[in-house]
Amino acid sequence: MTNLSERLKMLRKINDLTQEQLSDYMGVSPQAVSRWETGVTSPDISALPQLAELFNISVDELLGIDEKKKEAEIATVISECEKRINRNITAEPIAELRKALEIYPNNDKLLTCLMYALYAASEDEELCNEYDSEIISIYYRIQKYSKNNYCRNESVRLLFRHYCDTNRTDEARRVADTMPAIETSFERNIYWALTDKERPQYLKERISDDLRQLTWDIWAYSVHAKLEKDQIKRFDILRDDIDNKVKGAFSLKD
Repeated sequence: MTNLSERLKMLRKINDLTQEQLSDYMGVSPQAVSRWETGVTSPDISALPQLAELFNISVDELLGIDEKKKEAEIATVISECEKRINRNITAEPIAELRKALEIYPNNDKLLTCLMYALYAASEDEELCNEYDSEIISIYYRIQKYSKNNYCRNESVRLLFRHYCDTNRTDEARRVADTMPAIETSFERNIYWALTDKERPQYLKERISDDLRQLTWDIWAYSVHAKLEKDQIKRFDILRDDIDNKVKGAFSLKD
């Protein structure tokens, strides 16, 4: 990573700006800019987006971060954290994600993973109360700053589930109103852009996903429809029969 003070001085000169002009744009004194460039102090983190916009670069470029190295490091952190979160281990991933965000502030992928970890930890009532405002705050940060559709959609899903789990039905429904319709999703539409060779594998994956959803829906209906025991048993048999037949026909794995 290049020294920030050196990059600021270099970028200012490349853009033919004086310290006075830069200070006027940033709303600080020329002495403050001088201290930035000599490394005595650093710009506040909230000032970085404004500086990056002035120089027409990203915040990462301003900080001199190697983009490929950064993405590899972030992917590794997220992968390792998600493995543990999926095993209901949350304390360590939360700590590691917070540490990673100190290095890469406001990274939307790290924020989304942190939101997931906080949501998972919220199965504990005490932690749910502790993390409630942070879960909501991360959602708004992602929606305001992220252009990554996965991060934006996942934050919507997590906030919706969090509201449902905490019995805030009205808030949950307002969040649900912002969710994209299934007909407009990537999964439902990418078929038309695939080649004949690609379509069979795609369709198998879609059938597998649809089967998982269908069998879950049958189970959920049997739970919530207040059925008699013999009716519930028939639905259980139906669900297992559909699951086995479809998996057998398409050689799908569990």
